[in-house]
Amino acid sequence: MTLLLAILLLSTPADAAVKLSSRTVSSPADLVRGTVPYSQDWTKVNFFPEKLTYEVKWGVVSMGKSDLAIKEVVDFNGKPAYHIVSTARSTPFADRFYKVRDLNEAWMDVGDLKSLGYSKQLREGHFFRDEWVLFDYEDKGFLSKRTERDGGFSYSTGTIPGAVQDILSSIYLLRPKRLAVGDEIILDVNTKSNWPLTIKVNRKQTVKVPAGRFSCVVVEPVLRGEGIFIQKGRSLQIWLTDDERHIPVLMQVDIIIGSISAYLEKIER
Repeated sequence: MTLLLAILLLSTPADAAVKLSSRTVSSPADLVRGTVPYSQDWTKVNFFPEKLTYEVKWGVVSMGKSDLAIKEVVDFNGKPAYHIVSTARSTPFADRFYKVRDLNEAWMDVGDLKSLGYSKQLREGHFFRDEWVLFDYEDKGFLSKRTERDGGFSYSTGTIPGAVQDILSSIYLLRPKRLAVGDEIILDVNTKSNWPLTIKVNRKQTVKVPAGRFSCVVVEPVLRGEGIFIQKGRSLQIWLTDDERHIPVLMQVDIIIGSISAYLEKIER
C-alpha cells in the first residue's frame, strides 16, 4: 500500500491535483506541497497572519492552554490555502484526572474561503477521535477516514451540495461578515454529512480577559457535533471584538457540570 501510494504521488505532475480516493490519500499531509508566498490577488481577510493564545478554565480552575493560529499559506493539492491550526493541552495538574491533547487543522481556499479539508485528533480523558475529511468540488463529493485507537481504520465517501465549511474554518468565514444583534447567519457545513450551521448574533457586551478589555458581539453557533475545544459541549457562545477584525476573545461551552471557558491571553500578528 505504501509503495503504491509513493508511485502514484511521484508520477503526478507537481501542479496537478491528486484525485481523492483511499488509494491515493492516507492523510491530508499527503496533499501539502510546501508554503506559498502571499499574493494581493487573494480575497482580502482580516485574520492573516494571526496567532491567538488562550487560558482554558473549568469554572475558576485553570485547566490548560489553547492556540488558534493561521500563520501560513500552503499549496494544498494544487490550490493555495490558509492553514488553520487549533491546539488544546491540559496542565500537569489537570492531566491527573482529565488529560487533554487536541489538534484540529483546516485548509481554507484563499479565493472563496471554502474548506478544502479538515482533520481532528482529539484526546480528552478516555475519549479518542482521529479522523479527517477532504472535499472534491469538481466531483461534488467528500472523502473521509477514521482511525480507531487500535490502529484500525475505515474510509467513507459522500456528496456535497457545493462550497462547504468545516467547524474550524466556519469561525474564520464568519469574522469578515457584518454582525448585527438579531442576525442569524447560516453556513453550509459538512462533517461527513451536510447540515446548516446557524450562528445567532445575540447581544453586545464588554468583557475583560487577560489580553485586555474588549467591546464584543456575542454569537451562538448551533452545533450538531463535536466542536474544536471539547467533544461533549451542550451549547457554545463566542465573544468577538466589535470591530472589523472580530477577534474571538472568549469562548464558553456548557458541559454536564459547569462550563469550560477559553480566555484570550495574547494576540500575535
